[in-house]
Amino acid sequence: MDEIASPHDTYFRESFSRREIALDFLRRHLPAELLAEIDLDTLDIGKDSYVASDLRTAYSDLVYRVQHRDGPLSVYLLFEHKSRPEHWTLLQLLRYITAEGDQYRKQHPKAKHLPPIYPLVIYHGERQWRVPRGFQQLVSPLPQALTAFVPQFTYALVDLSARTNAEIKGDVLTRLVQLALRWIFDDQPIGRLRTLLTLIEQVQDKDTAVAILESLLRYYVQGTQRIEEHDVRELLQQSTNTGDPIMQTFIDRYIEQGVQQGLQQGVQQGELQGVQKGGAAMLLRLIERRFGPPSEQVRERVTRADPNTLLQWSDRILDANSLDEVLH
Repeated sequence: MDEIASPHDTYFRESFSRREIALDFLRRHLPAELLAEIDLDTLDIGKDSYVASDLRTAYSDLVYRVQHRDGPLSVYLLFEHKSRPEHWTLLQLLRYITAEGDQYRKQHPKAKHLPPIYPLVIYHGERQWRVPRGFQQLVSPLPQALTAFVPQFTYALVDLSARTNAEIKGDVLTRLVQLALRWIFDDQPIGRLRTLLTLIEQVQDKDTAVAILESLLRYYVQGTQRIEEHDVRELLQQSTNTGDPIMQTFIDRYIEQGVQQGLQQGVQQGELQGVQKGGAAMLLRLIERRFGPPSEQVRERVTRADPNTLLQWSDRILDANSLDEVLH
């Protein structure tokens, strides 16, 4: 089963914990009859964990609460995320619903009823989702005389996997997150990531764009296991529509961080020739982004610099107002 610490679940939680994404996704994926009963404007994302420590590797533990339109009734929307088919999903959901009910009783000791829970499974794995959709399917044989004594419930499924080719709905931020989940197993992750970067440029709030970009890059490095940090730095360097100061600052810091890490590792390992070549090339790219194409004199000076000097210059470049301040 998926663990909370997995890159897939981490990215899912980081993304769907954003209220704007949750609202847009729910408006487009909840059934019309349920949307007519609830007030999505009252959406509240649960911050506390309702799952015992021995169960936390089984659940995403992401719960939304909304109010019923006709009164104080709360409806709980349970998000469960899967990156591969899990036969015992219904049993996991049942355990979660039970844990949720126990927690509700503790918080409302005078209550005589439990709030309804709408379990929603979001899937984006490579294989087809062929697991039981009704709890009684897990019990076999099930004599007719015992049917009334076995729980009977199902769950809603949103299958984002590439094999379904289902339409990805939502505003740009919601589509971006869903496409990132769909394409994480693609055999051309760099190309997919390049497309996702173009979507990030369409996000109006640039603070949000930077946060989403950071989360996305981390996910594709850790989740695909086929993209290295240097691939991401090169992809960012090749980006052509990143003129916004906030986005440019993030890209520069990401590249500069990689320059520093590479130089520090190389110095420690004594690989001076390789460090000088790679570090100089990265620093020259960064100089070009900040101050325009460097002169031949500057290129020669950077190329001949030793690793410690390159490290010092890379430290200065983000705060410097001129190239002279970097290379003094």
